[in-house]
Parts: sequence; structure tokens; C-alpha cells
Amino acid sequence: MGSDAGGETGGWPAGLTDGESRELLAGGELSWCYAYLDLRTTAEGPPESAGDRFGDLLVEGGEGLFVLGEALYPSGHEDVTVLLDGASGAVYLASPDTNGLLRRDLLASSPRALIALMLVVESTTLCAAGDYERAEDDEGAPYGPATVDAAVRLGLREMREADPELWERTAGRPAHWESALRVRALAWGAEPGTPDTTVVVGPDLLQDLAALTGDGTVRRFGPDELPEHLVHGPTRHLLTDIGLPVSDRCALTVASDGPLKTLAESYPDDYGPGSDGESTGPLHQGEYMALGGWMYDLDVALDGATGRIELTDRFDDGQPAPYLHRDLATLLQVLWTYERLRAERRRWSRPAASPPWAVFHPSDLLDSVAATVLLALDPPAWATENHFWPLRTDDCHMGAPLE
Repeated sequence: MGSDAGGETGGWPAGLTDGESRELLAGGELSWCYAYLDLRTTAEGPPESAGDRFGDLLVEGGEGLFVLGEALYPSGHEDVTVLLDGASGAVYLASPDTNGLLRRDLLASSPRALIALMLVVESTTLCAAGDYERAEDDEGAPYGPATVDAAVRLGLREMREADPELWERTAGRPAHWESALRVRALAWGAEPGTPDTTVVVGPDLLQDLAALTGDGTVRRFGPDELPEHLVHGPTRHLLTDIGLPVSDRCALTVASDGPLKTLAESYPDDYGPGSDGESTGPLHQGEYMALGGWMYDLDVALDGATGRIELTDRFDDGQPAPYLHRDLATLLQVLWTYERLRAERRRWSRPAASPPWAVFHPSDLLDSVAATVLLALDPPAWATENHFWPLRTDDCHMGAPLE
């Protein structure tokens, strides 16, 4: 049961008798916001009971349970609460159903195990990439889809070791943890850049993106297919050595052949000189490369001098804002991350077997965290509500961002 530290002076509510739980709560060791679980409410004093939290809504099932915090995603349209069994120390994801019954999924066998599991998720983005085992025939830099998959394998193994009782009690399928881990592992898809250098995208990431959105076809441009005024070195390298996916299911649709043209060459009526001699389109975009199509019948424009990626304003309404991404490498990293999240969501939208959880739905977690994950890759792309990604996220007519 652990020590009874803080029991009398801490003002513990009746029913919270597990010594380890009381010790950790008294020491503030559960007051974290990690792994998509916000437990900071425990820093405010003894936890409230489930009965006090849910009030008249709760009919049965919440006796002896206490609130540790909330998950950072819903269950359907209901909030998900993290509850502690005051007697056993078991931790649950919980949400009341329409009949007032408290649905529960076991999250950890004890609060100390909960801390260990949260740290595994957090450490996924902190370990050296070389710590992850790669296949013997997998050569190259320690970033890319293979490293992502290795990070998930290692993380799941560490989680089983951290809380074997959880794995046993859930038949090896505990709620929350694998989905949280898979999201965090995506950080190993491409080598991060610095304020002065761009992210490094490898050919394996591009190949994976092409497979996620089509039949795996990748187009690499010949030097003679690129205009001379496309002088941005990293962009030329990406186009000639790494390539672009060719698929009508990708957000970026690229022609399968032909030279890269300017917007003025591709759309002379929109960017050519008007009757007054002025361009009828945005002046600065006429000499940009017409890289390909985009969602909402928009076009992607590439600044050949800086590598900056913009969207064209074909409807002349000021939306979306021109800036899409810092450069082509960032665009590809964002698209790959977006498509990996979508693929994971599709996996749970049509599962091979019924999920064993009463509260947890992977699609709820994925939909809730997608914007935060993408924003971290290129914050200026989310600078205002008129930028593309915020517009897409808020577009209820298009469904959830990952649909």
C-alpha cells in the first residue's frame, strides 16, 4: 500500500486510502501535463470525488473514485476524465454515458505506473535517434519512417515493462498509450532544421508519402525541366534528387511530366498584363513556379529565389493568406505528417475487430491533437485565421481535419 505520508495533515477525503497514491499526490508528483493527459488539477489540493465532479449526472459506477485530471481529447462529444481508485490505486479514463453510468477504461495499474507510462511517451521525442533499432539493411540517416516505426516498437516494449499488470488486465490492448506514442514518434520523420536551415527530408519519407496517397509513384525532375531562375539550392536538390509524390489523393497534385513553369506561363489570363499593362494577378507571384494543385482548387506557388511556398488567390477574396510553408522541405514534412495521422485515423475508422474500449476512441485523440502537431512543424503557417491550415481545421463542411 505504500506509506501514509500526508494522510492526516493533507486533509484526504474519505475513501482515498491507497498509500502510494496519497504519497505521490502530497509530493506533487502527479501534477503534470504530459502525453495528452492534463493532471495539473492535483496541484490545487486533495482531489475531488467523482461524485462531486459529475453530480446528479452520475447514477452509479463512481464510488471511491477521485479526479486526477482530464484527457486532452473527448469521447464523442463528452469530456474524458482521469480518475483514481482511492482504494486500489488503479487509474482510469472515464466518461458518463447518456444513462448516467460511468464508462471506464483502465489507464494504469497504479499512479506510479501512470507516471512511467507518461514519461515513455514524452521521451519518444527526446531520445537520440540512434537509440532506436533500425533494420540491418536499413541504411542512411537516423530519421525517416523506419525510425518512426522503430520508436513505436521500442516505446511499446518499454510501456509493457513499466506496467505489465496493465497489459495483462487489458489483454495487451490498453487504451490511449499506443495512439499517443504513434503521434509523438512522428517527430522522427525528418531531421529538424535550425532557425537558419531547413528540415532535412529523405527519399524514404517521400516514398512513404507517395505510398500513403497513391501507388508510390515519385516524380524527380531533370535539371532541364527546372527554369534557370529557380536558384534556391535546397529546392533544386529536393526536386531533382528526392522528388514529389504523383497522386490525385495527395493535397499537393503534381503533373507527371513536363517542365516546371511559372504561374504567368501556366495562367496567362490571370498573370499576364491587363489592358492597362498591369498584371491581373498578384504581381509578386507571376514569376513563381506553378508547383501543383492544392485543396479547394487552389494552386501552390514556389518562389525560385527563396524557396518560399505560397498559395494563389484565384478567387480574389483575400483567402487564404499567401504564405503556406517556409519551403518545399517543410511542405513535404507537413504533408507526410498529415497523411500519417490520416492513415492512423482510417485504421481505427474501419478496425479489423471491435475495439475493446468503452471510453477511448483513437480518432478522437487524433482529431484533437492534429492541429497542434502540424502547427509545431511551421508556426507561421498558423499565424492568422486566414492562413490555410486554420481555415481547413475550422471548415466543418469538410469534416474533421483528418477525414
